[in-house]
Amino acid sequence: MSTTIDSRIADVLRSVAELPETSEISGEQRLNADLGIDSLKFIDVIVHIEAAYDIELGDDFSRDLVTVADLDRYITENAAK
Repeated sequence: MSTTIDSRIADVLRSVAELPETSEISGEQRLNADLGIDSLKFIDVIVHIEAAYDIELGDDFSRDLVTVADLDRYITENAAK
């Protein structure tokens, strides 16, 4: 079953991972293993997500994020705060 991901998150991940715009991003994909987003690229993801959602993410939130769905859930829960 595929998890629906916010289009802004998918756009950021495609951009940072240098994937074609037509690439499908699903919640089950692993940020590092499937999308190739290493720790340096993840910093780019954070910067773009903060700008897209007008939020500030904490320094230690990323250690529990493995999949795209983890990232989406974290942002959804924290963007409303």
